[in-house]
Amino acid sequence: MTVLYAALKRRTLFAAAALLAAPALALAQTPIKFQLDWRFEGPAALFLASQAKGYYKAAGLDVTIDAGNGSGGTVTRVASGSYDLGFADLAALMEFHANNPDAPNKPVAVMMVYNNTPAAVLALKKSGIAKPSDLNGKKLGAPGFDAGRKAFRSLPRPTASPA
Repeated sequence: MTVLYAALKRRTLFAAAALLAAPALALAQTPIKFQLDWRFEGPAALFLASQAKGYYKAAGLDVTIDAGNGSGGTVTRVASGSYDLGFADLAALMEFHANNPDAPNKPVAVMMVYNNTPAAVLALKKSGIAKPSDLNGKKLGAPGFDAGRKAFRSLPRPTASPA
């Protein structure tokens, strides 16, 4: 997962300059709208705990954190300017760039949170599924906007075996 931002808004740049130039102005809070990739769950703790402990306010930021409905939506909202920052899967960001080469306001990744994707295929032991090729002929269930589901497009397609 990555933290995204679109072009910094002038108000953010001016606020940052003011905070550096005059510590007395640090009392003014810079508003930041932050979009999660999904609901308020474990992975969001990184951001929610920081807000609850007052770290953002101490840094002069008035952060609003909203739940999301998938990484793709988060990337699109940051690109549209509806949100200043977002937490999303890198695959969703790459897909946005590939599908919107001429977008005027492309989000970029500024921080990696996970070394590896937490996406996984789960199956009961009795299913006999132990490796990717065991998925041939099986149906997978996942929401259309799920980043892990999009990753399955990169797996080789099964080939028909001779009868």
